[in-house]
Amino acid sequence: MKNKVLLLLPTHSSFMKVDEEILKSAYEVKTIYLQQDVSRKRYFQMIVRALITLIFDHSYQKVLIWFADYHSAPLVLLSKWKKIPSYIFIGGYDAVKYPELEMGVYCSRFRGWCAKIALKNCTHIISNHIALLSSNNTYYKPEGHKDGIYNLIPGLKTPASVIFNAVSISPPAIISEQRLRQVVTAGSTPRFQDFYNKGFDLLTEIAQRRPDMSFVFVGIDKKWLPELNKIYHFEHLPNITIYPYLPQKEFISLLELSSVYAQPSISEGMPNSLMEAMLAGCIPVGSNVAGIPTIIDKYGYIIDHRDSRELEKALDSALETDADRKEISESIQNRFNLQLRKEKLLNLLNRY
Repeated sequence: MKNKVLLLLPTHSSFMKVDEEILKSAYEVKTIYLQQDVSRKRYFQMIVRALITLIFDHSYQKVLIWFADYHSAPLVLLSKWKKIPSYIFIGGYDAVKYPELEMGVYCSRFRGWCAKIALKNCTHIISNHIALLSSNNTYYKPEGHKDGIYNLIPGLKTPASVIFNAVSISPPAIISEQRLRQVVTAGSTPRFQDFYNKGFDLLTEIAQRRPDMSFVFVGIDKKWLPELNKIYHFEHLPNITIYPYLPQKEFISLLELSSVYAQPSISEGMPNSLMEAMLAGCIPVGSNVAGIPTIIDKYGYIIDHRDSRELEKALDSALETDADRKEISESIQNRFNLQLRKEKLLNLLNRY
């Protein structure tokens, strides 16, 4: 009989469901979706449900939680009281603090306190990149900006392991060399400041200077468009196409047709969209932040400073290069495949 584990997922995000499938291969898994993206009321209701589940069902032998946030602290403390190993996956938002961008759980005193309680009391921390443990962001601020949980939580001694994210989709049957001469970038924007965090502003500045260059933005929430239009006048920029959202199948089709993918973010973990773009054969351009250079490696262009001119130069180089798109795709398959994450995650869980 398989051991039983409780898995808490804040949303139905695809990269979290990858871990759910991995766990199901070795354990009997009870997954509770906290529905953080539905409403705060629903989110707290589901946290209470998770606590009740763990209190009254004594068969769980491990508890795994995605992200350090409100939901993590009570579940970790309950697990500790019941002497059940608990693991927290950190992914980015729980490892940074940028008050001017309202980004990071530590911008909120209470959320930050919950994250600290959880990370100090869990059995093990699982990070998708070492930068989320400790790093210094000189892309955003030349003088440096300290990131990572060990920088943000003084005295944190909980052990941590780095296990890279994995792509869960298959590569295209044929990697086409015939591409639309356009730059795609994607990023969710639950906050207005995410337009800047994801680097959409830099790309818009380039579009204003370069009517010969075409851009596709994916993920800009409709509610921000009126305010953004006042600033950037998108109606006068026919070289920018904006999609608030695209289903994954349509997004992948867009990537397979496009020449370049840009990820000029201020803060990231290991962005799956960048992996998917390279898997589709896009030439990547990205900021020197967290896992972005690790993913791009030698197969694209890294910008060291948050500067639209530097980004524009890198995009020009990417659009003109004759890089081997099939080799780019294969590099992602080889370095970030599901089997690698599965082996490392299950081996870690077997240690406790």
